[in-house]
Amino acid sequence: MKSIKITGARIHNLKDVDITIPKNKLTVATGISGSGKSSLMFDIVFEEGRKGYLQSLGIFPGLENERKFASIEGIGPTIAVKQSVVRQNNPRSTVGSKTNIFNLLALLYSSEGQVKCSECNETIGQDKVCAKCGHEEERLELGYFSYNNPNGMCMKCAGRGAYYHVNMEKLIANKNPTVRELFNFIGVTPGILRVLERNFKDYMDQPYLEIPDEIKEEVVNGHYVSNNSANQSFCLSRILQAKHKRGEYLNGLYEITLCSECHGYRIGEEARNILINDKHIGQVGKMTLDEAKTFFESALELNEITQFGKNLLKDILGKTNSLIVSRLGHLSLYRKMSSLSGGEIQRLFLNSHLESKLESLIYILDEPTVGLHESEKLELLQSIKALKDLGNTVIVVEHDRSTIEIAEHIIDIGPKAGIEGGEVIYEGDYAGLLKCDKSLTGQYLSGKAKMPVRMLKQNIDDSAIPRLVIRHAKTNNLKDISVAFPLGILIGVSGVSGSGKSSLISSTLTPLLKSYFRLDANKNNTNGEEVDFEDESLLIETIAERLDGAENISGFAEVSQAPIGRNINSNPVTFTKIWDKIRRLFAEQPEAKRLNLTAGHFSFNSEGACRECNGSGRKAIFPEGSLKMYATCEKCKGKRYNNEVLTVTYKGKNISEILDMQISEAIALFSDNDFIVRPLQIMERIGMGYIKLGQPTSTMSGGETQRLKLAKELGRQRKGHILYIMDEPTTGLSLYDTAQLIKLLDELIKSGNSVIVIEHNHEVLESCDWIVELGPEGGLKGGEIIAEGTPKDLVKNPKSLIGKYLTPTT
Repeated sequence: MKSIKITGARIHNLKDVDITIPKNKLTVATGISGSGKSSLMFDIVFEEGRKGYLQSLGIFPGLENERKFASIEGIGPTIAVKQSVVRQNNPRSTVGSKTNIFNLLALLYSSEGQVKCSECNETIGQDKVCAKCGHEEERLELGYFSYNNPNGMCMKCAGRGAYYHVNMEKLIANKNPTVRELFNFIGVTPGILRVLERNFKDYMDQPYLEIPDEIKEEVVNGHYVSNNSANQSFCLSRILQAKHKRGEYLNGLYEITLCSECHGYRIGEEARNILINDKHIGQVGKMTLDEAKTFFESALELNEITQFGKNLLKDILGKTNSLIVSRLGHLSLYRKMSSLSGGEIQRLFLNSHLESKLESLIYILDEPTVGLHESEKLELLQSIKALKDLGNTVIVVEHDRSTIEIAEHIIDIGPKAGIEGGEVIYEGDYAGLLKCDKSLTGQYLSGKAKMPVRMLKQNIDDSAIPRLVIRHAKTNNLKDISVAFPLGILIGVSGVSGSGKSSLISSTLTPLLKSYFRLDANKNNTNGEEVDFEDESLLIETIAERLDGAENISGFAEVSQAPIGRNINSNPVTFTKIWDKIRRLFAEQPEAKRLNLTAGHFSFNSEGACRECNGSGRKAIFPEGSLKMYATCEKCKGKRYNNEVLTVTYKGKNISEILDMQISEAIALFSDNDFIVRPLQIMERIGMGYIKLGQPTSTMSGGETQRLKLAKELGRQRKGHILYIMDEPTTGLSLYDTAQLIKLLDELIKSGNSVIVIEHNHEVLESCDWIVELGPEGGLKGGEIIAEGTPKDLVKNPKSLIGKYLTPTT
C-alpha cells in the first residue's frame, strides 16, 4: 500500500479520527501541546507497527483491553526515536560504546597495534616477534582494550579514569581543627553529629592532626557497613559526596582527581603499551570526535597497517564523519551517555539508523530539533531527509518552524489541547497550512497570530542595576570566563550545542547559589528530583573563583528537565501536594463516613487499593524471555481501587475517575476549593491542561516535567526577589504555548523577580531583555562569551551566531 490508513482513532482525546499518512514521504505531525499528536503517532502507529512485527515472530499475544481504533491498514515495522525512550542512565555507557566505534577500535588495536619488546624495548610489528632479539610478545585479546572488561580496566579506578577525594589540605588550611570542628565546618545535621559522637567518642574534641592514623582514615573515608545503601559509615567523604551529588558548591573541598595509575585513560597498563600512530586506545577515547577524525585519517596512511586494518579504519571514519555532520563533533568517545542532552541523544540514535541502510521501515521521531541552535538544524534536517530517501516513511512530531517548512505532508491536530483537541484540523502542504484559519499553528506561522510583545528594559548597562557576577569560571570547557547577569530582567543564555551553556548555568551558577544560601539536604531537593547515587555523570566539579551579588536576591528556584519520579505512583497531584487534600475531601463524604473509610483508604498505596494489582491498575506479563509488557488488571479494570472505595463519590465522580480527569476538567470540578484549584490553574496556564491528574510522572517528557516543576514553584508564592533558572522551557511547546510561556515570564519579571533561561527558541530570545551567548563552537572550541547585550545589540554584532536569526520585538 502507498499509505497508512487509520479509521476511528479514539485513544485518549482522539475523537474517532480518520487519517491517511503517505508512505515514503516526510510527514510532520504538529498542533499545540496535548492536542493528540503523540497519541496518534506513538500510541497507535508505533504500537501497532511494533505489535504486528512481534506477532509475526509469534512472541506477542495482543494484550489490549480497549480498542484504540476501528481499523488500520498499510502498517509495517515501526521504529520510534522518542526522548523518553532513548534516555540513558547506565553510567558506563559512553558515546564510543553506544555507537560501536569503541568495539571497532578495540579490534583495530588488537589486530594492528604495535608493542614495545619487553626484553629490549624495540618496536615490534604485526608478527609480534622482535626483529632485534627474537623475543615473541603475545597479542592481547579484545577484552584488554575495554574499560568495562576486568582484563582491560585500570584496577585502581575500576575503569572510571578519575575518582573524588577529600582535600584535607584545604579543609585544615594551616589550622589544627578538632574532629568536631571539621564536621561542623562542612555542615552536618544534629542527627548525623550524634552518630559521629558515638563512633568517634573521645576523639571528637581532639585536634585532627594529633589523633592516631587509623582514626584519621576512619574520619576521612569511614569503614564498610552493611546496614545502609551507601555501604559506608558517616565520614567526611560520604557527607561531602552526598552534598556534591545534590549540586552544592564545595569550593574544592571534595574534588575530582585523575587516576594516578592510568592518568584518566581508564585502561590497564598492558593496553597502554599498544600503540597505533603513537597513540594508545585510551588517548583516542579522550579525543573529541573532531580530533579523532584527524587521527584516523593519518593512521589510514601508515604503511604498517594491513588491508584488514584499513578496512576497519574506513568503517570507523564513516561512523565518525556521520556523527560530526550531525553536529556531535564536540563529544568524545568517552563522553557518558547519561550526560547528553535530549537533542544530542536523538541525533546519535538517528545516526545509527542512517548507518543501518534499512528501507521500507516507518520511523517516528519525537522533536529531533530539541536542544539545537538555529544554525545547527540544517544538517539534522538533511539527515532526516536521507533516512526518507533510503526508502523509508518518516513521521516527525514537531513544533519547529524549519522542520514544518520542509515537510512533504503536514497533519495538524487540534484545535486546542485535551478535550478541546483530538481532531484533524488540516492535512496537506505548508502553503495550505498558512491559509488554514482554524489552525493555531498556521496562524502563528503565517503571522496572523503574533507572539506577545514585552516592553524590554532599557539602559541595562547602567551601573546602578544590581548584578549577579560569576568570577573566573573554568567548569568543564569554560575558559576562565567572568559573567555579569543584570537582575530584575529576563536573560537568555544561548549558544551552539556543547558551547558551555549548561556548564555556566547548571554546573556553575546553581551550585554557587546553593552554597551561598546554605541549603540543607532536604531543601536542596525542593523540586522532587531523584538523585541517582550510581550515576557518576552527576559528579561535575564546579570551578570558579567566587560569586558576587547574591545578596541582591532573596532566593532562587532551579526548574530543570531532570526526572521527578521513576515509579507509577508519582503523578501531578502527588508532586504538587494536592493529593492529600483531595483524599481528605473524599473521606468527608457521607458514604465514606458510613463505611468508616479514612483519607488513607483513598490512596492507591493503601488498604483501599485493588489487591490483585496492588493499586497499579496493571500487571506485568513476560510473553517471551525478557520481553516485558503490561496488561490492564482484570479485577479492577485499571481503576486501581477496590469496589468499596469506588462507591464513594464527590460531585458524581469516584476517586479513580478523579485520577483519570484532565487538569482542565478538574479545575471546574474543584472550583469551590481554592487550595486544590490554584495549583491546577497554574498548570493549565503553562500549557498542561491536557495532562491527567494521575498520569505517572515517569511517562512525562523533559518539557512536561519542567513545566510541572514550574507550576509547583509558582504555587509556593514565595516572597521577595527570586531568581528563576530554566533549562530550555520551550521543549515540547507549540508556538501558541510558547506565547503563553512568554506572558508568564513577563509576569515573573513584573512581580520583581529575575529569570535566566537557557534557550535556542528565537521567539523567546527576542523577548529577552539581555542575552549572553557562548561559543563560538562546541566542546574544546567553545566555552567563551562571544556576545552579550540586548537582542538589538546581538543583531548588530558580527560575532553573534544567533543575532542573524533574531527580529527584536521592540
